[in-house]
Amino acid sequence: MDIDRVISSQQISRRNLLKRGGILAGAAIGMPAILAACAPNQPAEPAGNPEPTAIDTSNIAGSTIKVGTYGGFFEENFRKIYPKFTEEFDVEVESVSQPTSEVWVVQLQQAIAAGGTPPADVSMLSGVGLQRAINGDILASYQTSDIPTSENLAEGYIKTDEEGNVVGVGGLSWYITIVSNTDRVKESPDTWSAFWDPQWKNELALLNAANSFLIEITAATYFDGYDILDTQDGVLEVMHKLQEVKPNVKLWFRDEAQAQPAYNEGEVSLGQFYHDITLFAASEAGGGAPLRSVFPTEGAILDSGFWSISKTTESIGACVAFIDWMCRPEIQQELALTLGTIPSTKRDTLTMTDEEYEAVAGPGPEIALRPKYEIYDKWEDWIDQNWTELILT
Repeated sequence: MDIDRVISSQQISRRNLLKRGGILAGAAIGMPAILAACAPNQPAEPAGNPEPTAIDTSNIAGSTIKVGTYGGFFEENFRKIYPKFTEEFDVEVESVSQPTSEVWVVQLQQAIAAGGTPPADVSMLSGVGLQRAINGDILASYQTSDIPTSENLAEGYIKTDEEGNVVGVGGLSWYITIVSNTDRVKESPDTWSAFWDPQWKNELALLNAANSFLIEITAATYFDGYDILDTQDGVLEVMHKLQEVKPNVKLWFRDEAQAQPAYNEGEVSLGQFYHDITLFAASEAGGGAPLRSVFPTEGAILDSGFWSISKTTESIGACVAFIDWMCRPEIQQELALTLGTIPSTKRDTLTMTDEEYEAVAGPGPEIALRPKYEIYDKWEDWIDQNWTELILT
């Protein structure tokens, strides 16, 4: 699906480039995770009772919480929304610009281990980052009943620990699609298999990191789905297939700041990139960049940012109230029309037009490829090593 119609520049503000919460190949990504949350000044749960007590949000007025989101455009636009929450709940929100999830979770873990105040009470973590946070035991947990507005969320946006307690709530999602420079590519391919086509020799730009999810893309394109990724032997077979794209790759990039100029200026013709950034770049005043985003027939990659709460926060009630508020359809819709991201709420809860929804959500999250986060959790070092040996050298 070719999204030539983009959100207008009036709907999307001028953005600074952000760095998403991905896992850089070879980077240290030890991350953290879960502890039953208690309301402030209440005793911890007795041993053997994994269910956290209900969170009291009745006495949050006058408190202040720090909320972290990815720096740049994300943080700038989230910051503009927070005063609405403050007006309704009398809770001040201090906006914090956070780095990639792997770096942020380490910072959270260090602060919590030292007994200090966490750099944020609420953070936005990628799916892989959230799992590392769970493993590292740095997150507060609570019950679904504490966030009743979450009933508006689509499937897959509530993340729980092994006891079924909530540790992450979907704040928004974004796509990785096939992006091309329209001056160099008159008609874009609509399948991931194009990356293997010899006609694109030395023309591609691909993410040089596990958060490219090229392993999942290769499995879906050439191995009929993700079943082959259940074993290391299967993952290795997929990575050997992925090796075949190397002659076509001109740029392995780590983040948007490195890739976007190459796309805009035609240094590369085709590759993978973020749909929301492409929409914005093409819609800028003065004609925009010569870019298009196409949803592959196999499905675009759908990645998400999850709200999580630091377990040592002193304002658990205000944090839970904030996350519940962020689940409201009208807030999700405002974010979608501002950021170009995908709402985490169900389609039928939104009042945006079908044209507006299609611009940000394409054919819909239901047919997208979801990252297989668990393999990066289970085989982190092994995948990094083989990625370096097979793909980068």
